[in-house]
Amino acid sequence: MMRTQFAKHAVLFVYSMSLFLSICLAACEPPVALTPIPTQKATATEPTLTATSTPILEKPTPLMILETPTPTLAAGQVDYQPMIRQINQLMEEVDYDVGVAFVDVLTGQSFSLGREGRFHAMSTFKGPLAAYYLWLIEQGEIEEQAGDHYFIEDMLTWSSNTDTSCMFKRVGGIPDFNDWLADQGLSRENNFVYSWHKWICMEHGVQYAPAPDERYRLGDPALDLPGNGVLLQCPDSGVPCDKAALPLDLAEFYARIYRGQVLSTENTERWLGWMEKPLPITSMFDSLPPEAQDSVHAYTKNGFHPADNEYPMNFYHEAGILETPYGAFALAVFMQDNPEWRGTDIHGQIGLLAYVNFVMRHER
Repeated sequence: MMRTQFAKHAVLFVYSMSLFLSICLAACEPPVALTPIPTQKATATEPTLTATSTPILEKPTPLMILETPTPTLAAGQVDYQPMIRQINQLMEEVDYDVGVAFVDVLTGQSFSLGREGRFHAMSTFKGPLAAYYLWLIEQGEIEEQAGDHYFIEDMLTWSSNTDTSCMFKRVGGIPDFNDWLADQGLSRENNFVYSWHKWICMEHGVQYAPAPDERYRLGDPALDLPGNGVLLQCPDSGVPCDKAALPLDLAEFYARIYRGQVLSTENTERWLGWMEKPLPITSMFDSLPPEAQDSVHAYTKNGFHPADNEYPMNFYHEAGILETPYGAFALAVFMQDNPEWRGTDIHGQIGLLAYVNFVMRHER
């Protein structure tokens, strides 16, 4: 399933050794290359890694246990406590909300840091929507139509909203997509699309706008969904939550796709091809130095919106997979209420820390 890994070359080795030696495996300052962020917020909690029994997990356990400062690692696992401390230190220096989720695809280890709970999803749901389309084809429930790949490519590359409506049309609407997310292990109340009616798909002279999934407004006792519009807040006051996502759920879902646990090998490769981004475009990995960029692949989808009359704060989220010569990891960085637009420096700093720590531990 995984793409052919590039051979480790001399330039990456020299860079890696110099960068890796600069990061102490104990609690330390962030790498010198990171740009400090000069604001303050409450101290983030520091989770502790939880040992797992097998190298690959269907559903990695979020690492939010605080009692054990030094975890006992299972065979095949690695120590991510230095990275957790470094990311926490970054988030202590900002006065806006950041939620981070990391999943080591090789070991199944995962953790969630920063702001707890779900965020407004923005357009981050579009990566899973493309996977759902391929899954339906595999199941024989729909047939690919000419031009579908143009809808998907524009949806994932330019985040085209009208093309997204066309994809909702192709997969049978929003409720079926929400049910599939829940079947894939994403918590139903934290990961959904309620409505997407503002953007019209025009196909063969016919207009289409997907109907909302009213279960998320009115409630559904059979699904344990509350009514009275409770889920349509994110839960931030004043933020209409017609779409929601939990960063850790999304990162774990992406790790499962990369392992081949969602789609066939052929369709996994196709999905990765749609999701791949040049590193200058992806905010999480744009701070990797050129020597490292030559040997990795980034598969990501972002979602963002500047503050306006509808949304009282800035949003910028990104989630995806970074494939390195030593394996892959999934990462999600969700950010809101940053007074600076787009303000994605912290995405790049977290992505660099994740890359350095992952490679440092797996190249051995």
